[in-house]
Amino acid sequence: MDGNRLFDSKTGVDFNDNKNNKNAPGKEIWLSVKAHLATILNKADYDRWIDGLRLVAEFNGEMVIAARDPLDFDRVDGTHRHAIQRIWREHDPARRAVKLVCWRNAPADLVENVEDPWARDETPVVETTEAASTGVATGAPVMSFDTLVTGEANELAVQMARRIAGGLPVGTLTTLFYGLQGTGKTHILHALKAAAERRSDDCHVVYLTAEEFLSSYTDGVKVKDTSALKKRLRAATILMIDDLHRISGKPGTETELFQNIREVTANGGHVVLAGDKAPGDVTGFSPRMISELKGATTVEVGAPDAGMRQQIMRSLADHIQAGHPDFVVSDEMIAEFNAGIRGQAREMTGAIWNLYTEAAFGIRTPTLDMVRKIIRRTEGDVRQPSIELVKKAAMKVFDVTKADMESPSKARAVVYPRQIAMYLCRELTGKSFPQIGYSFGKRDHTTILYAHRKVTKALKSDTELATDIKAVSETILELQAAGMN
Repeated sequence: MDGNRLFDSKTGVDFNDNKNNKNAPGKEIWLSVKAHLATILNKADYDRWIDGLRLVAEFNGEMVIAARDPLDFDRVDGTHRHAIQRIWREHDPARRAVKLVCWRNAPADLVENVEDPWARDETPVVETTEAASTGVATGAPVMSFDTLVTGEANELAVQMARRIAGGLPVGTLTTLFYGLQGTGKTHILHALKAAAERRSDDCHVVYLTAEEFLSSYTDGVKVKDTSALKKRLRAATILMIDDLHRISGKPGTETELFQNIREVTANGGHVVLAGDKAPGDVTGFSPRMISELKGATTVEVGAPDAGMRQQIMRSLADHIQAGHPDFVVSDEMIAEFNAGIRGQAREMTGAIWNLYTEAAFGIRTPTLDMVRKIIRRTEGDVRQPSIELVKKAAMKVFDVTKADMESPSKARAVVYPRQIAMYLCRELTGKSFPQIGYSFGKRDHTTILYAHRKVTKALKSDTELATDIKAVSETILELQAAGMN
């Protein structure tokens, strides 16, 4: 096999190790290709079809990648071959061709010279930075549009990201996604990147956090040469900078970013920025950068509502359960987390991962006691609300007044929220029926007892009532977080 190069093992160990060869080592390229594929495929497809492939040889000028059996080969050849070939060319300076083979049916001269690629499956898995960031090494779902929970809070941002990824017109060539930390802006950017890289028009995406940009720029300044950073960024079809606010107050870094934004858009590329504030609220930037942000297409990524929070937790719990069958998270546990933990998407995923850890990394079945322990650890001991706070929460949810709550009115629009407030006062405040009755217009304790029993019985079948009680309970927590009690 003169002129040919042999590899073995899962990652492609180079037998020849020819350091003078002008071609990049095949094993390093293959690792990069696999990490890249992990960002554009869902985890199930990657684990089932890509992770088992082996780079076995450079043979007759082609890089030979083998699937173990005909089923694997047929699926990879029919579905993923073009992506593998395209991505290999992107990572290989020599732009060598890729040939897929089924190992069981591989050419005799190849089999005679190459050890069985599956003979050494004990080779340690090498974790790359990109693979870790997309969840391949951590076990988290890959950040794609398929794994992104969409609702009213982020629907417009997701639509915008899909249009940019597809190369469709969106108005300006600069887009700013803004919103509170933890609302999913980074997920949207990674989903955009993965979708754009599946395009057939050689779309080149560059994604950097602001800290990565700052580090690269600082390294260039130290050696008085930032040309490598400029070359990398200005070749982008889509340039994405995450956590933009971290550059504020750094004039030199801001100037470098501003110039690169202008260069990319001047070449017809699209710049996507993500930060925590709208352009009008941004501080620490120069007037020209603020002007640039104000001229961008600006889309807010809002805080997820209760339904989205529930779906975020359910999706992650189901993802973990796929690999750990005993990790069964009930709807009751999800509801407990939803009511007990404040925050955005990040806090909700954190709650599920904490439950996974508490359940011995998915070996034990989670319990409500575990859930409550995590809530206490995350939020601190929950304070009992006062009767007045419960009333204020019900007044806010149902748009009624304090006078309504304490009046003798029999109108359903008043009685319904009043009885919910009475029920929650008994459940949450630790006060007696007479104490609660006195706070509701000096009512007799039997009125509170009647309301509590009525709501308790109705909760077994009335989903609308359950939803309303949940809304008032969440409002109580929000008022407490704002310092009220």
